Amino acid sequence: MNTRHVLWALRHVGRPARIVELTELTSLTRPTVAQIIAALEGRGWLQRYEPIGAAGRPAVRYGIAPSTFAVFGADAGGHRAVVEIASLDGETQARRERWHEQPLGERMLDLLGTMVHECLDELGLPPTAVVTGTVASPGIVEPRSGQITLRSSLGRWNGAQVATALSGHIGGAVAVDNDANLAARAMCTVDDVPQTFLGLQWGQRIGAGIVLNGQVYRGRTGAAGELGSLLLPDPVTGEIRQLEEVVPASRLPLLGGAPDVSTEELIARAEAGDDRSAEALRRGVDPLAAAIAPICVGLDLHTVTISGAIARSGPALIAAFVERLAAHGAVDVDCRLSPFLEDTVLRGAVGDAVDAGWEWLLEESGSQEPASANQPS
Repeated sequence: MNTRHVLWALRHVGRPARIVELTELTSLTRPTVAQIIAALEGRGWLQRYEPIGAAGRPAVRYGIAPSTFAVFGADAGGHRAVVEIASLDGETQARRERWHEQPLGERMLDLLGTMVHECLDELGLPPTAVVTGTVASPGIVEPRSGQITLRSSLGRWNGAQVATALSGHIGGAVAVDNDANLAARAMCTVDDVPQTFLGLQWGQRIGAGIVLNGQVYRGRTGAAGELGSLLLPDPVTGEIRQLEEVVPASRLPLLGGAPDVSTEELIARAEAGDDRSAEALRRGVDPLAAAIAPICVGLDLHTVTISGAIARSGPALIAAFVERLAAHGAVDVDCRLSPFLEDTVLRGAVGDAVDAGWEWLLEESGSQEPASANQPS
């Protein structure tokens, strides 16, 4: 029990801590905490960190040993795959990124496994040091069965297949979650983002994570936020198409009537004060705003976050999007760009793996967590 108290306190602090801090957080005696720290250090679970400050005799700090426990997060995007190995404090230790044309399936699993091993080789870590992992996948991830519904163009795989294949490369279990939900999870860690919001993952694909009171809402089948399958008339062709086909980020200029420029150029010109470009940008984002506005109104959502490479845009995109949301009835909506840019999904995957890693570590300590502990979800 006491060992678990101390480990939970380290998790709560989120950084290497002094014995006196852990004593205050656990309400244990200093000798008890010191004895537990010594035992955990002896097992290789903890390592010492240099004191901070020069006044008096600064105390040594202790934290989870990154060479003993690690996790991995992976974003298996349609054209970009990224893998990171992180310590249990969420700090990136190694990273690999690949642009690819692989459909989701066996080849992608081989690629992700290779990237995990490259990271491990860089760090000199054995596979057993990685105790958990989380893979972000496009598609509807059914919470109970792990079944993943994908567009045929993306390939074919399921949660059990992914977890089984990649857990063979590490020392623990692998989870699979929807990419937009993981992006929304990452945005929950941003200081000024409220506990209830819609997280829009916007690139060549479109998806959303709905966060209600700090929790990602998935729906009965895991399909909550799957906006890409909505049907609407394409403003360019007049055909009925899926939203994901109508509003990929690269199509904004065409939707806005400025097909000769790129999305980046259109936004830059609008930022520079060009009225025609600003109007084209408003027309370009209108179909997406029309799809999101009813969700904002129906769920009383007043914050929309935007992640993906398009989050590199500036105030012009936000202004155009807010204006078109209001035109479709969603007024007083605050739109914010993700500080994690195109790595927002990955940050969510790593964060999920870190949480799972700590759960594993607390269970491995062989005791029950304090009943009064208010742990992060």
